[in-house]
Amino acid sequence: MTPSSPFHVALVSMPWAIFNRPSIQLGTLKSYLEGKADGIKVRSLHPYLAVAKDLGKDLYHAISANVWVCEALYAALLFPEQRGRAKELAEKEFQSDNRTLPFDFDAVCAQLDKNLKMWAAGVDWRDIDLVGFSVCFNQLFATLVAVRELKERRPGLVIVLGGSSCHDDVAGALFRSFDVDYMISGEGEEPFLSLCRYLAGLDKRLHARVHHAGPPAQPSPAPADGQVNLTELAVPDYDDYFREMENLFSRNTFIPVLPIEFSRGCWWRRCTFCNLNLQWRGYRFKKAEKMAREVLLLANRYKTLDFTFTDNALPLKDAATFFTTMARSAHDYRFFAEIRADYRGTMLAQSRQGGLAAVQVGIESFSNSLLQKFAKGVTVIENLAIMRDAAAGGVVLDGNLIVEFPGSTSAEVEETLTVLDFAFPFHPLSTASFFLGHGSPVDCRARDYGISAKTVHPHFAAMLPAEIAADFPFLIKGYRGDRQKQRRMWQPVVDKVRRWRAFHEKKTGGGNPFLSYRDGGDFLIIRQVLPAGDVLHHRLQGLSREIYRACNDIIDPASLARMFPSLSVKQIENFLNDLVAKRLVFREGDRFLALAVRDGKN
Repeated sequence: MTPSSPFHVALVSMPWAIFNRPSIQLGTLKSYLEGKADGIKVRSLHPYLAVAKDLGKDLYHAISANVWVCEALYAALLFPEQRGRAKELAEKEFQSDNRTLPFDFDAVCAQLDKNLKMWAAGVDWRDIDLVGFSVCFNQLFATLVAVRELKERRPGLVIVLGGSSCHDDVAGALFRSFDVDYMISGEGEEPFLSLCRYLAGLDKRLHARVHHAGPPAQPSPAPADGQVNLTELAVPDYDDYFREMENLFSRNTFIPVLPIEFSRGCWWRRCTFCNLNLQWRGYRFKKAEKMAREVLLLANRYKTLDFTFTDNALPLKDAATFFTTMARSAHDYRFFAEIRADYRGTMLAQSRQGGLAAVQVGIESFSNSLLQKFAKGVTVIENLAIMRDAAAGGVVLDGNLIVEFPGSTSAEVEETLTVLDFAFPFHPLSTASFFLGHGSPVDCRARDYGISAKTVHPHFAAMLPAEIAADFPFLIKGYRGDRQKQRRMWQPVVDKVRRWRAFHEKKTGGGNPFLSYRDGGDFLIIRQVLPAGDVLHHRLQGLSREIYRACNDIIDPASLARMFPSLSVKQIENFLNDLVAKRLVFREGDRFLALAVRDGKN
């Protein structure tokens, strides 16, 4: 493993990665490996690009949005005897999401098989010392089909899997059922470098996070939670992706969105339903200055201005500093990020000035008791506040309402239905049926949540031979409890959210917010669009105007009475309750929030 005799690595990301983004896993690992050892040469491969080209961008995007369609297509190739059940599952799932886009399961499977064989034939695997597959969301069965194809072509080819789907519990089942040599759990940089050195004969020990299919190799004494310093990481190398993209899409090109990484892990890390952090140990982040330098370098190198943060939750202080820096830049950057509901108010407004154009917020519920069960650390009024602030700043906010959570009560459903009336003016959320995530707090304390038994998810049971399905610890599990009751109970919420989304999709023209105000100095006029489509106008004058504007921040009547001593707490509360009845203000306990966004010239 020297510059004159290099160790050759191929890094691969299979469908169904988002096609208009390079893989940050591949880009980061390539930069790390080549930066740490002159004798390692890395080539990144993105077979999903050719699949997107041949299927068409719209069909590829629609498939990639549904985990069950993604996995069923490749499961049919991996286990032909299960093809009929996989086809039935995929068609049902696809039709539930897409009413107009045509979907021919057999034709797509044939195209995937053709693409895989053409891709495998186009690489000289004799020159490769190690193939590493990044296995994240929706990529498991695609990867396993590719592993089988490569092993048939070159049986001695050494293959390692890693990524968010490769948690510790997977290793044994993976090796028992599939021809995989190694698996890395957790962060990949140090273990992958260790594996390269081990295979090259330079090290006699494997890193503790490298699992081996053969006779147990002596593990490294390095701690299993060893972490790279994010500040020292090089900028991701996306050169290979751009070469492939330009070759495949030369006549129908697109400008990619570049993934970037501010932090790893989650600084909150308490949500009971969540299993997104199985691969991370703790939380840490880059400094704002380093993140800004990376964005500038990537924008200049790849001539793109659109970025998506891969973080589970941005670091509050450094993110605010970063966006302030971006706001001073002469460049018109646009960013997407996942944030918590406490990233609102001035912080969100300033971030918007720095290019934060779209966010995914962990809303999860409009019931305070459910939010407590979820351990979200926020309340409903705070969820509505960030939805309003996003609307006020022109930030597109997406999020989910988790329905069918085990043990949910009819009172929680009713509270959700009531709050939906107050959320109506804002960008609609989606409903997401609860799933039991492997390793989540609910999974670890299932009986505390009324789950009587954990099972193989029925969709995996349909796609796989029974012995493999029973042996493999998938990230999504089935369970027994009150599922049918929950499905019936939450159906009104699902229906109401569907109507909410349909109304907004129909009324997007014109650009006026559905609940807004214009300020006239000593009065203000509120414009309100109702769910039936009618438009109401409300005029608030004098102290009424001042109180309403003071409720831009969550506030209680006692605090308002100190601001407006001519009025008693009771008078203020009665006034605000009248606005609550009109759905211009939201009330939670003794706290109030004005919901209208300003639609003036300022």
